[in-house]
Parts: sequence; structure tokens; C-alpha cells
Amino acid sequence: MSHYLGMAEKGKKIILAIQNDPTDPPHLVGRWLMEIGFDIRILRAYTGEVVPTKVPDDVCALLPLGGSMGANDDEELPWLADEKKLLADAVAREIPIFAICLGAQLLATALDGEVSRAQVGEIGIYRINRNSISDSIFNFGESAISAQWHEDKISKLPTGAVNLASSELCENQIYRIGKATYAVQFHPEIDSGIIKLWEDDADNAFLESGKSSVKAEVRVAEIELEEIWKPIIQNWGRLILQ
Repeated sequence: MSHYLGMAEKGKKIILAIQNDPTDPPHLVGRWLMEIGFDIRILRAYTGEVVPTKVPDDVCALLPLGGSMGANDDEELPWLADEKKLLADAVAREIPIFAICLGAQLLATALDGEVSRAQVGEIGIYRINRNSISDSIFNFGESAISAQWHEDKISKLPTGAVNLASSELCENQIYRIGKATYAVQFHPEIDSGIIKLWEDDADNAFLESGKSSVKAEVRVAEIELEEIWKPIIQNWGRLILQ
């Protein structure tokens, strides 16, 4: 079954969003990409919808999303193995990907990267620092704020991946593979409404953080977060519209 964010329109390019968790939809990222002409098809893997192991012919890009599970939880959640095969197929065929949090970790482990438990997780607003490598899509200044929610991290990048940014607690915040595949450890798609859902259904990352709530700090940062990340997400979208 196909689900679309908004109404699907004939002739528009389709991005396939793989939703791994009921509380982490494409949300803001989906809206921003729709604004520039995409349709977003949502595959709700967490409900048992079948994840293809090859990129469907009518799909121009993939958007693997976050979730409270681990990237190596294939035995408990069998669709993760298929999702990794799907991501590896996209990389092999140079089909663009924008991977978010768990999606970024799945992309790494779909290749020859590694994911492990972070010494200290990140929950809330954290600053990330861009390294010296220039990139036409992630062209923010020396640093920018980001909304984070993770206890695992990418401890080894896949062969050929380029690290674009780090934070004090996480060395691989943004990486690029090839010309149009990007992965981010943070959550550009969320706002304080999503954070409320996550706090109400607290996962281990939140419970272990020692924090009682980060809704207020995310709400205060929402305008700045959108000013930074909306143009970047749309930069990526325009790249693959060419």
C-alpha cells in the first residue's frame, strides 16, 4: 500500500521515505521537499509493510528515517535487514539518499561502516561543527545548532564516505557518499511537537540522558533550526531534480 504526505500528483518525482517508528514521520523534511516539487511516498515499515530490497523503478531517491531501535537489531526487527539491502542497492546504482539518525546508521552498516553505543548520548539542542571539506549542499558556516536524539553513533564510516561535520560528543554528524547521498545523525525533520511524542513514550536514549525534558529548548530553537536546515534540505532536493 502506498501512503503519501499530501496528495500524490502525476508527473512529480517520488522520494520513498522509510518510516521505522510511528513517532518519526518525514514531517518538516517531507514538507520542505514537497514545496520544491516532490511527492513523498511513505513506507511504514514498523507496521509490517514490506521493505523492498531493490529501489522501485518509479522512485528517484530514498529517505530512511529515525527510530528508537538499533541499526543492528535485525533479529528482533527483520525489516531492518531488507532496509539495509535497499540502501546498499541505492548506493550501488547511484540513486540519491538522504538518511536521518537511525537511517544514517543503517546506511553505514549496509556498507562496511560500524555503529556502536556512544560514550555519551545527545538529547536536545547541540552545536555541530563543519570541517574544512567544502560541500555545495551542506554550506552552513563554521557551526550550526541541531536537534539531537540518539544514544548510538556511527563509529566507523563506510569506505569512501566523506565526513562533513562533527559535534563534541559525536565524530560523524554528517557524511556524504558519492555526489548526492547524504546522512545526518541529527533530526532536521522534528519540532517540539515530535519531541513531546518522544518524551511521552520515552526510549532508552532519553531515560539514560538524565534529562527531564528538552521540549522547551527545542521550541525556543525552532525558528533558527528551520532557517538553517530547510535551505540545505531543499539544496539536496534541487540537486536531484536536475
